[in-house]
Amino acid sequence: MSQVATKPGTISAYQPRHPSDEAARAGKLQVLLLMGSGVVAAAQIGKAIISVPLIRSELALSLDLAGLIVATFATLGATTGIAAGLVVGRLGAGRSLIGGMGVISLGNVIGASAPDQLVLLVARIIEGVGFLAVVLAIPSMLVQLVAREKRDFVMAAWSAYMPIGIMLMLLVAPLLPTIGWRNFWLANALATGSCAILLAIHVPATPAAARARAARFFADALTIIRRPSCLVLAFAFFAYSCQIFSLTFALPLLLTSVYGVSLGAAGLLSAMVLAVSAIGHLSSSLLLRIGVSIWASIAAAFGFFALSGFAVYGDVLPPLGVAIVAALALGVGGLAPGAIYAAAPHAAPAPSAVPPTIGLVQQASSLGQFAGPASLGLWVEHFGWQAAPAIVAPAALVGLACAFALRSILATAEQREHQERQRTARECRAMIEIIE
Repeated sequence: MSQVATKPGTISAYQPRHPSDEAARAGKLQVLLLMGSGVVAAAQIGKAIISVPLIRSELALSLDLAGLIVATFATLGATTGIAAGLVVGRLGAGRSLIGGMGVISLGNVIGASAPDQLVLLVARIIEGVGFLAVVLAIPSMLVQLVAREKRDFVMAAWSAYMPIGIMLMLLVAPLLPTIGWRNFWLANALATGSCAILLAIHVPATPAAARARAARFFADALTIIRRPSCLVLAFAFFAYSCQIFSLTFALPLLLTSVYGVSLGAAGLLSAMVLAVSAIGHLSSSLLLRIGVSIWASIAAAFGFFALSGFAVYGDVLPPLGVAIVAALALGVGGLAPGAIYAAAPHAAPAPSAVPPTIGLVQQASSLGQFAGPASLGLWVEHFGWQAAPAIVAPAALVGLACAFALRSILATAEQREHQERQRTARECRAMIEIIE
């Protein structure tokens, strides 16, 4: 075989790729696949939100039952979150992720052929089981794949999977009356089934050590439940989920039923709102990086939530104004999740308790996802849209109180960490003096 001659000091036209370059490229593709799978899973929430008007007309759903259909995923997370985390730990994140995507696909197929409300609800429960497996597995796999110096950025980007997935479904709204909600369900079955196949081919194996940590979960869970700082984080995420999911659930219905906006236009406006929410999620890590305190980001989010409810539900603005205020609320409100995740290591009683601390926060989030849409739907069904601030504003005030409580908690934690660093430095100096 002929060789290509090169001059000393020059680079050959052909350079073999280093194995580490190939591994880095494969790792990036795996990260993108994982994050894309999370978006597809979250799209199943948006699918239900935008389809509710068509489903109500076909199956004669009441508004409160429609809220339950949307909140099914959150119901499962609120009641089985910790147990599901244990199952994922035992099975391995890879197996749980692939199986979860397959289960979501199955639920979509059943829902597409549902003859009545009961079968549709069962289908949503099946989808919810798969969704829970997916969103519990992906973060742990991202932590394993991503280098430490890039972890904050990747996890901040991951936190936007929910609004992005919902937003993509809302963008389909103009086509929904033409294709029908049942065909929409089948299209989602195809998408989730395709993700399951791709994950089965490319997903990395779960290290055995990750499974062994599940054995210590109960002890850590008991510790964090008794710790006030962890409970404050949980209440903050509960209040945030109540706000964002009740507003996301309500906006298409509010625009179509009160303002007479077409379903397609309502979907596009709602998609715009979710896009701003995703920007808020991604901005939280940047604000923390430039020195904005954790508690201030959370306080700003809930302060705006408390005020915006009166403008959104008060019938004082035109439809575009309602959408703009809702977008600002979810955009500013999107600062809260990243800040809460950043506070978790400070609130946890020990480094080994950080995962169950985040698990507690996730379970509180799921409870808020259920309580927000379900309670708002029931309240509005009896008292009308203008009474909605009476239920959403108190939840925002709870979050605001949590922000100020976190200010004190984080200050104490920072002081404790500073004292620990000083003690370690003194011990090191003492050891050096002894050696000398």
